[in-house]
Amino acid sequence: MKTPALLSSALFLGACCMTGMPMAEDGDPDAAGDLCGFAIKDVSAWRNQMPGPDGPSGNLVIVIEIEADEISRRFQSGGISENGTLLLDIVEWDHPSGIGKIVYRKKSVPAERVEIRCGGEIVTTIDKIDTVY
Repeated sequence: MKTPALLSSALFLGACCMTGMPMAEDGDPDAAGDLCGFAIKDVSAWRNQMPGPDGPSGNLVIVIEIEADEISRRFQSGGISENGTLLLDIVEWDHPSGIGKIVYRKKSVPAERVEIRCGGEIVTTIDKIDTVY
């Protein structure tokens, strides 16, 4: 009987692909303070061009390592600005908390730099995106 396995696989795939919505209320000034009150340990960005330089445009991966707390966060894309900057907002995520990383992964993003914001304020920028083969 393969139906339960197929159903659970479909549910898992759906959960992985959900973008979710911010959980903080727009009118609550303390919500952004808690959400944005984290310490950044490391920031990295790379374009994965596997299997090699002649391969198709690869995934852009952005990772921020933070001090783990009780809030789960994710990136929400604000698009790409006219100067080629990928705009990412950090928003709360209805997912188990305390993982200590915020990750963005998307195929064929033509960004040349990244600006990361939380609560409307810039928290960090990435001016160099490495390419890995």
